[in-house]
Amino acid sequence: MKKHIITILLMIAILVASVFSFAACSEKTTTNEILVAVPDGGPALGMSYLMKNYSTISNTKVTYKIVDGAAGIKSAVMSGEADVAIMPTNMAAILYNQGIEIKVVGTNSYGLLYMLSNSVSASDFTLNDLKGQVLNTVGQGGTPEIVLKKVLEGAGIEYVESDTPVEGKVAIKYHAEGTTIIGGLKQGAIHFAVLGEPAVSTALQKVGGDLAIVCDMQEKWKQAAGTTASYPQTCLVAKKSLIESDPVLVKVIAQYTVDCAGALKEDAAPYIAELKDREATVPDTFGAEGVERTNIKPSFGSVAKTDIEAYFTILQAFKPALIGGKLPDENFYYSVELKE
Repeated sequence: MKKHIITILLMIAILVASVFSFAACSEKTTTNEILVAVPDGGPALGMSYLMKNYSTISNTKVTYKIVDGAAGIKSAVMSGEADVAIMPTNMAAILYNQGIEIKVVGTNSYGLLYMLSNSVSASDFTLNDLKGQVLNTVGQGGTPEIVLKKVLEGAGIEYVESDTPVEGKVAIKYHAEGTTIIGGLKQGAIHFAVLGEPAVSTALQKVGGDLAIVCDMQEKWKQAAGTTASYPQTCLVAKKSLIESDPVLVKVIAQYTVDCAGALKEDAAPYIAELKDREATVPDTFGAEGVERTNIKPSFGSVAKTDIEAYFTILQAFKPALIGGKLPDENFYYSVELKE
């Protein structure tokens, strides 16, 4: 009887071991190597944890490439060079609607735009202070323009695109580079500006004096759009072919972006250093507060889809071309289930 019990226990142990062995094998990636592309600047933080810790994921060699802004990431994804990328969410929709075979795996960041002023304090500022003023910003045709105009419209404030003040309206002046705005703030020629991180941190340090953040554009967006979530500025995308051939790899990368957000919150310094080592544009002034302002907060599944669809609905009403002329269909989204 005792021998039978021992035999049964051994059989159970072997069965359990084989189950765990199978599970471990099933979680292994099957792709030899991939390239992950991220745009330079604040969004690159969303991959900094992976850059520092994962040159390989299971059986897969991972190469990371930091490209020059929106144009660089668009080229990397369109050409097929990038297997996985972080990119502007509306750009992902444009490429998808053009026939590029990518899917959105999840959101990555929820806005990093802030209004700066050297002529009014944060406690006294209201959007009405912008009337009759020139508001300087970057990103014409992109997220900054969308967010700024939506916020002004939500507050019932008229605007025009002009380099000079217009009575009773906000004159929006676009700049090609944030550095020119920072220079104007330092010289006292500019009094109101909208910039994104890490340029905000640079401006606060270089200009100093009375310059302050007077408005969190993400919070103003929520008010204007009537939503509880900010706008999903960047997203995580992957090639459709990679998702189909190696869903485990895609899921692991998605999970690591969640881990990245946690690591940045705990101690951003090593990840900022990693980006600097990779020659990303990360100013010395960029610290923990600046990282917090980038709002790296990945979401997946139904939460990500709901936030993106709400954002796209607003963009479609504002300017359909910003999402490629139409709302992407259901095949645009790829849902992964991650541990909390």
